[in-house]
Amino acid sequence: MDELTITAVYDEEGRVWVAIEDSIGLVTEAESLEVLGYKLREMIPELVQLNQRSSDGRLRFTLVSRRTLEAFV
Repeated sequence: MDELTITAVYDEEGRVWVAIEDSIGLVTEAESLEVLGYKLREMIPELVQLNQRSSDGRLRFTLVSRRTLEAFV
């Protein structure tokens, strides 16, 4: 299996980071990127197995975060 790239977007209204990855059916959220990372380490192997995707036993992923901020001038 190729390395996954997971994009997390901050939801201002919900005050959570939301991560979605369509190829393995991943949808989750967490209050911080650190907690999200822990959740992803647990969820990704389970979803890969459920989707019968091949893996050599080590699943690598990159977590990319995106948050829109404002600066006042």
